[in-house]
Amino acid sequence: MHGYQHTALNLATTSVVAAALTLLGHPQTAAAVSTGMVFGTLLVTPDLDLHYNDARRNWGALKAIWAPYAAMSTHRGINHTYLAGPLLRLLYLAFWFAVPVYLLWQWPAAAAWAREFPREMLFSAFLGYLMSQWLHLLCDGIIPFQQRKRPRPARGPLSRTEQTRSSGSRWSRR
Repeated sequence: MHGYQHTALNLATTSVVAAALTLLGHPQTAAAVSTGMVFGTLLVTPDLDLHYNDARRNWGALKAIWAPYAAMSTHRGINHTYLAGPLLRLLYLAFWFAVPVYLLWQWPAAAAWAREFPREMLFSAFLGYLMSQWLHLLCDGIIPFQQRKRPRPARGPLSRTEQTRSSGSRWSRR
């Protein structure tokens, strides 16, 4: 699936989830889950390990922070897992923003706001973020708890190619 298709599907799913939660009488939860899903769709996707993608462009001037992440990662490696990938991306962001956030919390108004912020909304936003990541992985054909196929090793002491070369068949060169 291409990046724009992931984005379109995730945003459509976000709309459906938000509408369902609102109709069920949970508008604040709908807002928090939607925020997490939009964050995970537009800014922090499993494809950030690719050098050219929409999510990196969406970071604007800050897109350079993802260059080391892309250099350290292989596409569809650990980044495309259900728990380690999303948590790794959040830890990577925490590394970049730890000092600015710490300085912000030294400001009394920000510290007071943080104390009053409902923790359940933060948890709902985190679940929305995970939902966006998991939907991306499902669309890539990565099923949870499924073993990834690894190439089988050659049987016997010689691989098939080496066997035909040493067997003296009419296709081998002498």
